[in-house]
Amino acid sequence: MWQIALPAIITNISIPLLGLVDSFMMGHMPGPMYLGAIALGAMIISILYNSVNFLRMATIGLTAQASGANKTDLIPKIYLRASLIAVLIGLGFIILQIPVAQMVFSLTGAEPAVEALAREYFLIRIWGAPFALMNFVAMGWLLGLHKAKIALWIQLFMNVSNILLNIFFVYGLGMDIDGVALGTVLSEVMAGLLAFWIISKQCKKLFGYKVWRAEARRGLFNRKEFIKLFILNRDIFIRTACLTISLSAFTILGAGMGTMILAANAILMNLQMVTSYGLDGFAQAAEVLVGKEVGRKSRKGLHKAVMTSGKWALATSVFFSLIYLIFGDIFINILTNIPDIRSTAGDYLIWVIILPVISIWCFHFDGIFIGATAAKYMRNSMVISTVIYIASLVIFLPIWQNHGLWLSYSIFMAARAITLAREYPKITRL
Repeated sequence: MWQIALPAIITNISIPLLGLVDSFMMGHMPGPMYLGAIALGAMIISILYNSVNFLRMATIGLTAQASGANKTDLIPKIYLRASLIAVLIGLGFIILQIPVAQMVFSLTGAEPAVEALAREYFLIRIWGAPFALMNFVAMGWLLGLHKAKIALWIQLFMNVSNILLNIFFVYGLGMDIDGVALGTVLSEVMAGLLAFWIISKQCKKLFGYKVWRAEARRGLFNRKEFIKLFILNRDIFIRTACLTISLSAFTILGAGMGTMILAANAILMNLQMVTSYGLDGFAQAAEVLVGKEVGRKSRKGLHKAVMTSGKWALATSVFFSLIYLIFGDIFINILTNIPDIRSTAGDYLIWVIILPVISIWCFHFDGIFIGATAAKYMRNSMVISTVIYIASLVIFLPIWQNHGLWLSYSIFMAARAITLAREYPKITRL
């Protein structure tokens, strides 16, 4: 479990750390509009990318199950099919960038200066979409094959190069939000090319041929396999779309409370994202281990995988809560030097402290159900949880404003866990 979880945790935490670096650079610009713009621009990218996160999730589950069942001929084809879909979707995002931006910004109600900067960020970032989505597939494929260390090095390469490029463009060339966006695009392109090269070498090592050779392409467009992939992706897409809408609603509703709340929430949500991505390492361990045991049809192994990853995930969530309890104010002060934002973020820090022990359960169950490729249960759970989230917003937002927004988000995370827990016995019937 730790051979998968530890590299995954390091890899995952490097993703929101990049967001923290961006927040640090924009948080020290003159005025809160830069920090608010990063939050809005990144939200649009998250809407698009998270909506197709099934590329990673489905690839992990299918690859782990094929490995567990020793169906080695299917493994390269899983990567190629998912990569082909990733590139086509990424090109679609580029083609539709203008109408997407217009639609989203019409809903935010952000101040004109914030919207202008966020639009600039988004229209640069979107050009990295095909490579970013290929990275989703590459990470899923490598994790499914128990190659977490390789996935770690690729992700670290992308994130470290991203940070260095952002620093160069912002502090070296005097750019602002456009420099942050350009640095991210270049790092995504480099990482996508690196991942393809590494996976090709892995295929040569494991199966005797490179990933683009005729042996890998033979049967690539098998109708039955594409239908299976489509059904799995459809359910995960619906699940992820509901999640993305819920997270986007959080940012949009915060923007409606003013730039100061938007900026403060951006800092706090970045801290929550560190928690989410860190704890997701145990979920990814569950994905791989559960997938292998489902492929082997071992109920005992499945239960052991769930319990082993679960107990360490819980312990780590408590650790995160303690870290934010002790050092939360220090983190906020590092990320911005604007006194009003520091004060506002401190008022709502309590939610970041309690959320790790609430959200761990839904992350862990997500990993279990992805490994079992039981996407329909994840879909149903997320739909129900989204309805509960909307009801919570209707009740608590008018009463407690931003505290009501954070409370509704916490209820949403708890509802995801409870609804998945009710379905867990069904996936143990191997």
